[in-house]
Amino acid sequence: MVGQVFFTSAESFIAFFDLKEAVGKVLIDVSRAHFWDITAIGALDKVILKFRREGTEVEIVGLNKASETMVDRFAVHDKPEAIESLMGH
Repeated sequence: MVGQVFFTSAESFIAFFDLKEAVGKVLIDVSRAHFWDITAIGALDKVILKFRREGTEVEIVGLNKASETMVDRFAVHDKPEAIESLMGH
């Protein structure tokens, strides 16, 4: 992924991935991207959670420091308790 990811480009980010192809592992390299807001983080969550739902292992590499801070603060894909609350459990 290359470029800025924020509220106007979040859907394009999601569309970048073929979420229907069955694969064992996906490496998402965001070393040339920047996540600006919670909509962007939500898009990343959506992609990761959809892949995981299909049994795909997902690894994210290359987050810059500012994007990493946003992911740590707002993402749910790595917080089981947040995912459970989203799913209504």
